[in-house]
Amino acid sequence: MKQHANIDVQAMYPAGQAPKADAWTTDNFLKAAEACHKGGVPFGIGLGETSDSVDTVGAFFLAFGAEVVNGKGDVVVKNDNVRQVLEFYKKLMAFLPSDAPAWDDGSNNRWLVSGKGALIMNPPSAWAVAKRDAPQIAEQCWTHGFPVGPKGRFAPYLPYFWTAWNFGKNKPAAKSLLTHLSQPAAVEKLVAASGGYDLPAFEKLTTLKTWAEESPPKGTLYHYPNPHNHQKLSISAAGAPPKIAQQIYTQATLTKMCVRYYRGEAMEATLAWAQGELEGFMRS
Repeated sequence: MKQHANIDVQAMYPAGQAPKADAWTTDNFLKAAEACHKGGVPFGIGLGETSDSVDTVGAFFLAFGAEVVNGKGDVVVKNDNVRQVLEFYKKLMAFLPSDAPAWDDGSNNRWLVSGKGALIMNPPSAWAVAKRDAPQIAEQCWTHGFPVGPKGRFAPYLPYFWTAWNFGKNKPAAKSLLTHLSQPAAVEKLVAASGGYDLPAFEKLTTLKTWAEESPPKGTLYHYPNPHNHQKLSISAAGAPPKIAQQIYTQATLTKMCVRYYRGEAMEATLAWAQGELEGFMRS
């Protein structure tokens, strides 16, 4: 990024400090993607049907205010914000690896660790692998925030929940364990054990020392847990009723829209296809 796009991500997201990223916009993101592509190290952003691709496209749709189904369950995909984000993705995909629509969740990690790419949109799992297998790559990694779009700065969030089965044989013990594991001291130990990769789902537990101290380079994970609330954490297709949003997510409707339009389908044809898909989800 520094060499080919003249962007110093460490200065933009300094360790131990609030981001200085007002200029980190979707427009400048495109310029950086083009510069790194010309430099032979393209961005590695998947457009497949697995969670990494779906999470990323969902954050960009929100950054453009691009809603395909509203909170009432109405299909509203034929709107200018959706057209705008599809135009953005059409420009971006020209600078991505040609096989990005076929990528799975491991593809972007392998892309970065191999040294072929300048940027991926992912938790720091690639950095963790590089730390073990390619330390010269890990030393150049820095986890930072998403670019801001016309409607804000959003980042993917994939929540998981612990629970105790209602048919469990020892429910009090199970609940006690979950309560214990949710305490700050236990959470800190879990975060440290994962090398900073696992994020607790608690807003007030975003400044644990692990993220500030992990290396190489020191501070590389500082901005991973969003300690300054710099961006809104989001779930792809959020805003639509859960039953519909779940199907948009699992069917990768948003990435499919981007790929169809990039490959030459007319804008209104892509929107009509999406409307048919979304209306089908309502009936299922």
